[in-house]
Amino acid sequence: MTIDWKEFNEKVVTKTHGKVHFYRDLYEGNHSQLFSRAKRLIKKGEITDEIIYGTHESQNVQTPYIIANVSKLIPEIPAMLVSRSIGNIQTSLSSDDYDSADEERAEDENYDNLTTQQEAIRDIESNSHLEFEHWGNIVQQQVDGGLVGVPWLDDRGLRLEFKARDVYYPHPDGMGVDLAYTVELEEEDYLQVYRERLEKDGLRATHMLYSCNKSGDTTLLDDDETKKLLKMDKLETFYPNRERFFIVYWPNEKTFMNPLGVSCLKNQEGKQDEINWTLTRNALTFERNGKPRIAITQQIFNELERKAVERYGDDARIDHRDLEITTFDENGKSMEIIQIDVTKIGDVSWVKDLMKIMLMETKTSEKAVDFYLDGNSSTAQSGVSKYYDLFTSLLKSEQLQKEYVYFLKQLIESALWLAHENDSNIRIEQPEISLKAMMPISRKELIEENNMAYKDGSQSLEVTVRRNNPHASEEWVQEELARLEEAAAGNDTTSLIRGQQTLRNYLDNRLGGGGDGDEEEA
Repeated sequence: MTIDWKEFNEKVVTKTHGKVHFYRDLYEGNHSQLFSRAKRLIKKGEITDEIIYGTHESQNVQTPYIIANVSKLIPEIPAMLVSRSIGNIQTSLSSDDYDSADEERAEDENYDNLTTQQEAIRDIESNSHLEFEHWGNIVQQQVDGGLVGVPWLDDRGLRLEFKARDVYYPHPDGMGVDLAYTVELEEEDYLQVYRERLEKDGLRATHMLYSCNKSGDTTLLDDDETKKLLKMDKLETFYPNRERFFIVYWPNEKTFMNPLGVSCLKNQEGKQDEINWTLTRNALTFERNGKPRIAITQQIFNELERKAVERYGDDARIDHRDLEITTFDENGKSMEIIQIDVTKIGDVSWVKDLMKIMLMETKTSEKAVDFYLDGNSSTAQSGVSKYYDLFTSLLKSEQLQKEYVYFLKQLIESALWLAHENDSNIRIEQPEISLKAMMPISRKELIEENNMAYKDGSQSLEVTVRRNNPHASEEWVQEELARLEEAAAGNDTTSLIRGQQTLRNYLDNRLGGGGDGDEEEA
C-alpha cells in the first residue's frame, strides 16, 4: 500500500511529524511569535520584539522582550560532545579478505584492491562534506525528533545527503517510503516525491512530480513532462537483490507511542515561556521604577511655575535650570532624589529553578551551563571531576554517539552498494569509524595516555599514532607508521642474533678478552 498524494500542506506535515516547525522556532529563539503573553504585550505597546520587530504602537517603548534561550542549549550540548568525537572513517577489510585461489595473481594486487576500497570510502566522505555535517545533523535530529539520510549518485559523484524529518513518509504497509518536498521549477511550485518500494526480487526507486495550487491540492504530471522539468533521462530504477531501503531514518527517543521519535524540546515550551515572561516583567519594572525621581516641596513647585509664566507665558513649561534655586520648608527639607532598590526587583532564583527543571527533564547536566550563570569557569578541575560534573550529558551523548555511528555506517554501506554496481572490486561493508574523547584534554595528557597504553601492550602502534594525531590525514599516518617501522628495523645481522647493538657486538667481538665470560670465537 503506497501513499496517494492528493494534497501537501501544513496539515499533512503535522499529521505525520507533529509540531516540527514550532520546535524549530523554539530552538531558533523566535519566542515572541510563539507565546501569547509576548504577543499581547507587543500588541499593547508595552514591549518591543527585540527592539527591531515592534509594532507601530511600541515604537517609543524602550523595554525589549527578554529571551533566555535554554531551548538552544539542550540540543547543542550533546551535539558539541558527539560531533567532536567522530574521527576518521576506515575500511574494515584487510588484505587477507582479498585472498583467492588464483595462483597467478600479482603479489601487490590485494594491496591495490584495499587501496581502491579506502579511496571509495574517502570519496564518499569528501563528496558529502561530512566534517561540516556532524554537528548540524545531531542538532537537527534533536530539535525535529528525527533525521533522514540517503546515498545519492549523480553528476556530482557518490555522496550522502541529509534531510530534515518532515520530508520522510513511510508507507502504511512498511514496504516502502517516500521523500516528499516542495520545489520551485520555472517559477512554479511543485511537489517532488522520491519513492523506494521493496518488491519480491529487489528494490524499485521512482521519481514523481506533482503540480500544486495555493491550497496544496496536487495533480500528478506525466512522465515526459516530469523528465523535462527534472532534467532526468529515466524516472525509475530497479535494483535486483536489494533487500532494504537506501533511505535511512534516525529517530530520537523512539517508542511504541512515537515510532518516528520526538523532539528533545517536547513539553519544554511552557517553562521557556515562563523564563522569558519573568525576565521581561523584571525589565518592565526596572524601566518604570528604576530611574531616579525628584521630590520637591509645594513652595518650590509654585516658584517654578511662576518663573515659567514669566519666561514662556505657560506655567507648564518648567525649566530644569530653575531647580538650582531652592528653599527649605519649616522642617529644613528641600528636594530629594527617590530611587527604588533594583536588587529587590523580580526573582532570578525562580528563573534558575525553571532552567534546572528544563535541564533535568532533557537529561542535560546542570554543570554544562553553570559557568554561564555563576562565572566559575576559571576554577581548575581534574578530568575525573569534569567527567562527573557532565555525567548526565555524557550518558545521553554516548547513546546518541552509538546511534549516529550506526546511522552513518548504514548509509555508507548503502553508498558502497551503489559503487559496487559500477566497480566489482569495491566491496560492500560497514566501515570502521574511529571515536575520540568527547571531553577535550591537554595534548600532554593525550600523548601520555596513549603511549602508556602502547607500552603496556593494550594498544597497537597504528592506533597510538592515530590517537596522538587525531587531525592528521590518512597519508600522514601511513607515512609516520612507515618511518617508525623503518627505525625499529634498523638492526644488523649481529643485533638480530644477539640483541640490540653494543660497541662490543658492533665490532663483532674483535676487542678480545678482558671481560667476564668473554670467549674467543673460532
